[in-house]
Amino acid sequence: MQSDPSGIGNDRAVIERIEDGDAVMSVGPSRTPVHVPVDELPGGADVGTWVIVDLQVTPPLVLSVDQDLTDQGRRWD
Repeated sequence: MQSDPSGIGNDRAVIERIEDGDAVMSVGPSRTPVHVPVDELPGGADVGTWVIVDLQVTPPLVLSVDQDLTDQGRRWD
């Protein structure tokens, strides 16, 4: 079982675009934009990839790719 670094829970985000060296992700139902340097993304993460993020730390920490959501091609409805 993987330890949760925040102790609160992690969020899912989708990478919407890459601009100026940052991945711009949409988080939560309100699609809050979060910027993370591209070099802090997990290997293989790109536009359209869903990731698991810890927003309880500053800066936000991208923990891993959510492969199930990414494979489904899920977008915010």
